[in-house]
Amino acid sequence: MNVMPRRLFPLFLLLLTVGACTGLKPLTPLDPARKSAVLEGCRRPFLPGKYRLVHALETVMPDGAKGTAVGMLVADPRTRGFRTALMTIEGFVLFDAEAGETLTVHRAVPPCDAPAFAEALAEDIRLAFFPPGEAPTAWGEGEAGALICRFERADGRLVEVLTFKGGVMAIRLYGTGQELLKRVKMPLPERPGLADTLEIQSSGWLSYTLRLRLLESEALGDDSGPTPAGTPPGEEPSDPGSGNGKGKRIP
Repeated sequence: MNVMPRRLFPLFLLLLTVGACTGLKPLTPLDPARKSAVLEGCRRPFLPGKYRLVHALETVMPDGAKGTAVGMLVADPRTRGFRTALMTIEGFVLFDAEAGETLTVHRAVPPCDAPAFAEALAEDIRLAFFPPGEAPTAWGEGEAGALICRFERADGRLVEVLTFKGGVMAIRLYGTGQELLKRVKMPLPERPGLADTLEIQSSGWLSYTLRLRLLESEALGDDSGPTPAGTPPGEEPSDPGSGNGKGKRIP
């Protein structure tokens, strides 16, 4: 009989624990007649068209340090493009970037000048405001009776949209190994894509919590033009070719 060496047994238990935590649980099938309603609910967290949004933001770091800012966003889910800026309450622009096929940073001052900051913020915006796909690869009932839609992304990651009983929704981003990377929590939006509050939690080596409170929202038409989201009233957009951190393109 083979006996596992004692020094390897703790490692074996650790591997079993990790595997249990990272695996996604199977969904309970529902009546196919409910599919339309379930999928409609899974679209509710996301913007239905081009919008300008203004949020009050609070960031919380793992050491408990907190920061506040005002976030401005012009986002179009049809093109998956956006322009965003973070400002102090006095109107000083800390960060200004736009994304289409690439992510371009027009302005970034410490502590917002690290490439990882821009990439994480862009991922947060796409996760919280843009639909993860046209149709889910799976849907059904999951934990605590939640209605769940699962979407597979081209990069191998997976997104879940959950509607819990009691009027709470969540969006979860999983890595290629099914590890949880980010989660978004919100009350059920009265209007699609316009939740009064959002909480975004990021796990892994870059951990933080971002809380958003909606201050303003405005639907924009197709001909509204690329108005920079972060241009303070009375100021012109910054020249992408000058200044600290301006015009830096992130692949």
